[in-house]
Amino acid sequence: MNQRRADSTVSMPRKAESTTRVLLLRHGAAEGSKEGFFYGSTDAPLLAEGEAQVREAAARVKGWLMESETALYASSLARSVRTADILSEAMGLDLKPVSVPDISELHLGDWEGETHASLSNKEPERLAEHYRNFVNSKPPGGGESVAELAGRVLPAFRDICDREKDKNVIVCAHAAVNRVILCDALGAPLESFFRLEQDFAALNV
Repeated sequence: MNQRRADSTVSMPRKAESTTRVLLLRHGAAEGSKEGFFYGSTDAPLLAEGEAQVREAAARVKGWLMESETALYASSLARSVRTADILSEAMGLDLKPVSVPDISELHLGDWEGETHASLSNKEPERLAEHYRNFVNSKPPGGGESVAELAGRVLPAFRDICDREKDKNVIVCAHAAVNRVILCDALGAPLESFFRLEQDFAALNV
């Protein structure tokens, strides 16, 4: 698996009989990202820098589209929807994204709004254990495990792909969401989750 940064792509295998092209994009930098906040399912608007990142990504996306109809999807979170709106405008698609709540970011429970540094001070043992068993460990306060995330994201993503056969399908989602989709597409275990880089506005084809 080649790990790529936001100025390149990660290629997902496609079945030979399918002419559907899926482009999976992470949203641009959002408010709180520079401070290292865990925002998870909390809404956070894009920064001006994040909007610029998405416009730069739009130029790369154009080069990957087939000459067929395009479908545009986003999660229910503002940073994802705004990313899709900017992408659509920059590419001249004249499309509004279809919102799919099940592809929203991993819920981090009570850890949302915290930073890695603050949690390392408050709950060092719990945080360390969480990272040791991140596939099944849940943050306190109703957080999701990566396995639970995959359980809601993958059926929703497959439904999108089934619904939009023979089209360009652009999905504007989130780091954790993209990682579980990529693990599934590559036949990799969820333990590979953190090996898949997803910078802001990272594009996976």
